[in-house]
Amino acid sequence: MDATVNCGTKVVALSWNSPDGTYSYTVSAERGDQSVSLYTNTTTALFSELICGQNYSLRVTPHNQHCAGNYNAYASVLTWPCLPTGVVASQACQSNSVKVTWQPSNGSEHYSASVKTETGISEVCTTENSTCSVHAVTCGQNYSVSVTASNKQCNVTSSQTTNVQSVPCSPTNVSVFLDCPNNSAVVSWSASRGAVQYSVTAISSHINDSCQTSGLTCGLSLACGSIYTVQVVAMDDNCSSIPSSPVAFSSGPCPPGNVSAQMTCLSNNMTVSWDAIRDADHFLVSLTSLNGTIKLCNTTTTACSISNVTCGETFTIQVTSVRGNCFSQPHQTSSIQTAPCQPKGVNGYLDCVSNSAWISWDSALGASNYTVSAVGSGISTTNCTSITDTRCEVKDLACGVSFSFTVTAANSWCDSQPSASYSLETAPCLLSAITAFAHCHNSSILVVWDLKGSGGTSAYIATAEASDHTFLTCNSTSNSCYLSGAKCDLQYTIIVAASSNRCSSLRSPPYKISMEPCPPKNVTVDASCETHSAVISWTYSPVAEFYQVVATAVDGHKHIYNTSSTSFSLTELHCDEQYTVSVTASHENCSSKASQNVTLSTGPCQPNNVSVSYNCSSRSALLTWIPSKNSENYFGTVQAGSGDNIYCHNTNPTCTIDNLKCGVSYNFSVQASDGTCNSSLSDLVQFGGAPCPPDGLKVRVLPMEMEVQLLHFSWTHVTCGDIEYLLTLTGSLQGDDRSNLFQLSSYWSSTNLFEIPLPCSSSYTAMLQSRNSAGTSGMSAPLNGTTAPCPPTGIVFSGNSSLAKVSWNRTVFATTYTVYDNSVKPMVQLCNTTTLSCSLFNLISNNLVITASNAAGESQAASVPNVVLQRRRRDLGAQLSKDGEFIKY
Repeated sequence: MDATVNCGTKVVALSWNSPDGTYSYTVSAERGDQSVSLYTNTTTALFSELICGQNYSLRVTPHNQHCAGNYNAYASVLTWPCLPTGVVASQACQSNSVKVTWQPSNGSEHYSASVKTETGISEVCTTENSTCSVHAVTCGQNYSVSVTASNKQCNVTSSQTTNVQSVPCSPTNVSVFLDCPNNSAVVSWSASRGAVQYSVTAISSHINDSCQTSGLTCGLSLACGSIYTVQVVAMDDNCSSIPSSPVAFSSGPCPPGNVSAQMTCLSNNMTVSWDAIRDADHFLVSLTSLNGTIKLCNTTTTACSISNVTCGETFTIQVTSVRGNCFSQPHQTSSIQTAPCQPKGVNGYLDCVSNSAWISWDSALGASNYTVSAVGSGISTTNCTSITDTRCEVKDLACGVSFSFTVTAANSWCDSQPSASYSLETAPCLLSAITAFAHCHNSSILVVWDLKGSGGTSAYIATAEASDHTFLTCNSTSNSCYLSGAKCDLQYTIIVAASSNRCSSLRSPPYKISMEPCPPKNVTVDASCETHSAVISWTYSPVAEFYQVVATAVDGHKHIYNTSSTSFSLTELHCDEQYTVSVTASHENCSSKASQNVTLSTGPCQPNNVSVSYNCSSRSALLTWIPSKNSENYFGTVQAGSGDNIYCHNTNPTCTIDNLKCGVSYNFSVQASDGTCNSSLSDLVQFGGAPCPPDGLKVRVLPMEMEVQLLHFSWTHVTCGDIEYLLTLTGSLQGDDRSNLFQLSSYWSSTNLFEIPLPCSSSYTAMLQSRNSAGTSGMSAPLNGTTAPCPPTGIVFSGNSSLAKVSWNRTVFATTYTVYDNSVKPMVQLCNTTTLSCSLFNLISNNLVITASNAAGESQAASVPNVVLQRRRRDLGAQLSKDGEFIKY
């Protein structure tokens, strides 16, 4: 018997040999408890309803016309594999492969996974398991994936097809375009199959950079002077490609650092130096002047010398690093000046009175100042300097000497070559020395000279040239004369000549003298209110050697200071005071007249005796202080611990500050103002928002025990932060107002009740205080009271059960007394009275007690002694009188 499987039609065919006498056959295919049967009269059977992936037992039973044969033929067959299901394909990014998984199918002996491109390229992997990887797939392709299950009979391919993308292809044609001045680069590449975006990484030994883009170019920021390696990676949503081939390139060179320049003034050579930052092939140096001239230097070193630069130029220096075809940003220094040009056009004339020379010249390019040098035969060099002008006075030249004058220009870097010289000869001096005396505050100068060597000349003229180039003259035939009209603050140069020709040979050497200083002008006061000081300043006097500042207060306080400058700081001035200030200038033995007075008002004094009273109910504070003399306004400041300030303002020495918080500690200060100056702050006064005394103090008394009564005090809670209370009791014990005085205090507690025990017959006054972190309140309104009385004493019983009298002594603070029958519970009241005795009738118990009471309660009971219940015969005729005494009848 032979069984075959038709994989395409899913049919199992069975054939067998026919035994003799067989008429028909019963054919069955069995699997477990399931069976499929056929009836045929041929020797073949076809089963089309069998299940995939199952082993079936096949049996053929022959039949003749009468009965079934006892011979059965057997065979077994494995049907075709079931279709694979649950096919899933995924990228294996690192290995550039596709991983395929599926659910195992019945009847399968092995599986083949196939990945196929749209162009028909197919790759296969085979396995006996339910997972398989197809390696070396082409990058950047879309693949369809199917799984084929196989056994010895059939191959079955899954009906489910899965699509998967392979790893993107690595980018190619990577190139770099440098932007040297900005130290950046643009990287470009060709598109990669399967790429969604790209990642660019540039690595150097100094700093790295990266960028991502969905395009084909990406910009990078670079560190100057670095060698970079750049690679591009293509990415899809899950995987990255292998990096592209690395491309190495150099970034632009770094700008030079520490560029400096030095001038060699004599040769007008300039040297520029700098520091190289990282690598550079060479450096370019440019000098740009104001007229646009550019000088270039190309060097591989870090210094450059430029010779014979033009005088009087101002150059801006730039140094640029070069690397390959890349130029760095130039490093620009501040301007540098070459040496000034040599002054030209030197000229001059002689001032015969002062024996000084006035030298002038033409302005020189590049000069910021000039120096004039005068050299005479055997005479040391004399100089003068001019800052902006092109003329200068060379003073105090010797008589009768030929001087050679040269002018040198200078700037902050160099001096020029001296100008061509100019010669002048000073006038001879044949008269002996002269002397002059200034008459202070008289506007005159006495000039005296020696007539020796005058050759009998009988007429002389004295000439004085002032520092403002005005002249005074006087004539005399003797050896002295007065120069009138001399002015303060001027220095005079005086000569005496034998004629009106000041440059004649018969003249004296010059003599210098100064008049007294003028009264200082423009005296100003700059007062400092906070420090009670002031800076006094005035106009400079050209002849003053020192100045005296006098400040006199209305209260007689006086300051006198000497100074050589034109300002002075007055310190330790009295506050709340007005000063009159004047300045006097002095020279040699002369002093100027005092300047015009200026008035200086010092700031108000610091407010004193600042006190604070706090109104706990309105949560406000009243500040008071002693007023300052010249104050117009006052400002109160309250500062809490949080730093917040509260202010108040008043023209009177009181100030109310509202909205204070209960339980907060405050610092109070006051500042006075006169409208111009504010005083310093007063000393701080620390005061807290203490609570008010508690209200509603009341007492509840408990019954007397052991002649002690417990008093239960309570009150209304004060709302003011974290409050504590203290209860104080003062009074006397058992009615003694002198010897048994007491004072009791509770401990501080946050509860609003206290219980305090007191002996019977005691009086007390209760008062409360509250406190918080800011302070303690005053005492509350007093609560006066007494405890219940002590038990009565001195109890006497008289009479018998029919008619009796009980008496006792007075108990302190008792208002009523009560007699009880104590033989029953509760006790039965027999008598209640405000007096000290009580009459009783028909007593049936000898257990009698008596108590004393008042508003605070009832005392403990005291027993009545010697109670008699049986009536005596001799007392039968007795009766009580109205006052309670027994009488006979």
